[in-house]
Amino acid sequence: MPNSSQWKNMKNKKEIILLACSYGPDSMALFNMLLNLYGPESFEVAHVNYNLREESIDETKNLVEYCDKLGIKIHVLDVEKNSIKGNVEAECRKIRYNFFSSIFKNEKGKFEALYVAHNQDDLIETYLIQKQRQNLVEYYGIKGESCAFGMKIVRPLLTYKKSGLLNYCKENKVPFAIDKTNLENKYLRNRIRHQVVENLSDENRTQILEEIANKNRELRNLKAKLRKLDLYKVDQITTLKNTEFAIAINMLVKKVSKPDYVSKKYALEIKKALLSSKPNLDFYINLHLTLIKTYNDIKITKKKVEKKYSYIIDKPCVLDTEQFHLDFTKDSSNRNVTLDDYPLKIRNVKANDQILIKNYLKPARRLFIDWKMPKELRASWPVIENKDGKIIYMPRYQKDFVVTEDVNFYVK
Repeated sequence: MPNSSQWKNMKNKKEIILLACSYGPDSMALFNMLLNLYGPESFEVAHVNYNLREESIDETKNLVEYCDKLGIKIHVLDVEKNSIKGNVEAECRKIRYNFFSSIFKNEKGKFEALYVAHNQDDLIETYLIQKQRQNLVEYYGIKGESCAFGMKIVRPLLTYKKSGLLNYCKENKVPFAIDKTNLENKYLRNRIRHQVVENLSDENRTQILEEIANKNRELRNLKAKLRKLDLYKVDQITTLKNTEFAIAINMLVKKVSKPDYVSKKYALEIKKALLSSKPNLDFYINLHLTLIKTYNDIKITKKKVEKKYSYIIDKPCVLDTEQFHLDFTKDSSNRNVTLDDYPLKIRNVKANDQILIKNYLKPARRLFIDWKMPKELRASWPVIENKDGKIIYMPRYQKDFVVTEDVNFYVK
């Protein structure tokens, strides 16, 4: 029976638990523990029938009847038969967590957390898979608590063996069903479970759990070391060893978009690009994130669809837009604008634009290079045309520009 402070403290919370329940022995053991500790009013059940096995219909029916008998609310998702394609494990995970998340959103503020019945065997399996694949990880094994899909996720059974949970159900007459596909060796996880984890002695388990704890300690220490560096500087981040560099890039990516991840192999492509002699470059991280190198500076941004814009003003006025602020109600000669130039058009720069500087026409793109302007700013940079369609002004890019009250034109 659970006795951790985490479980004891939960009792006083107003919110209730949403229990992810497959009707397997692990989740049904957790079901019974919650029922005995806190009563039927303390949690609700969320169940997904993927319709991948004939028996799943009866399992869902039995779970619904069991919940009804105990007065526990149950949320059920019936997935259309034969609708799951490709990587079945990944698709099922996506389906169930989107379903759990939708319950949280539909009943906002009702649930304290999603409880999942991952156990010690799952933890060890996950670590051994990570070790075999040699992928970068955010955490070795499985966290006891985490946040994902807009939910707090709690895994209170990580110290329990799978065999112990099965015996718990039998001893306490808790109903459950065994998913026969879990007995097959079709998937890597099942092979590791049956060929390795189930044969581990208690001593072996303890050694692996200590190894996991040490690995996570090393990872925490490395991240603490990386946080002391300015990872947005090319000359600092590129001096890191390959694995350190990959972890650092992922730290920067997570600041922009938490779900996104960069593999070690792809991270090394990024490193190679940063070490190139090109002072400016865009490197696509994925479909919606871009890494931008501007000389010695790095920036990771969400990709934006550049909007074309064009504003016409017939006389001196104040114009405040998404792109710039303009106040020509007073003297605007510092922007090379006179009354004879009206109406003015303020638009974003075009690829072939040229500006007259000291009696010479100079391409806008050449000025951007001279000014060391970040590439992501260039397509939306404004120019001012007079009534004859002649470009009479383009603001100079200044990296450390500060807006003051007397500035009559500035780019946002």
